[in-house]
Amino acid sequence: MPKPDPAELRRFLDSFLYCEEGFLLDEVLDVNTDEQRVHARLDTQKPLPYTRLQRSGPHHPPHVAAAEMLTLTGSLGCLHAWFFHGVRWDEGWTGFGNRIHRADFKELARVGAPLELYSRETRTRAGSRRLVIRYEFRFEQQGRHVYQGDQTAMFLKQPDLSLPGHADG
Repeated sequence: MPKPDPAELRRFLDSFLYCEEGFLLDEVLDVNTDEQRVHARLDTQKPLPYTRLQRSGPHHPPHVAAAEMLTLTGSLGCLHAWFFHGVRWDEGWTGFGNRIHRADFKELARVGAPLELYSRETRTRAGSRRLVIRYEFRFEQQGRHVYQGDQTAMFLKQPDLSLPGHADG
């Protein structure tokens, strides 16, 4: 399994669209350029923004909140754009989740064992300043299928509005 180049992953994180704390993934295990697949891991025992606020009890066990599951899909999608398509945040690119076609929470992703996060591209449309990617996401915990997603994101390269000849809005 080819891990990403550490220097390139550091550049990604240093220029990412969110502070590093907003990139919830703990470890990027595999970046497969040939198959346009990513495998990453999340430590569910670390303090997560919504999970840590849960009031847990016998009828509401501690689990990774849905908001964090969807945030993870965004982080994975941004890794695809960066490593497979040359999207660079520090070169004027930005990205947005565009559509959640399907989000199936199969089982609770319980706090405890790590989540194994898998993503792959199912459709890509690329231009010089616009990239649209449709993804399939599959999250597992201890061999159990806990989340399945089908989502689209759009990435745009903006002109540098600080250059002479460009209006600044």
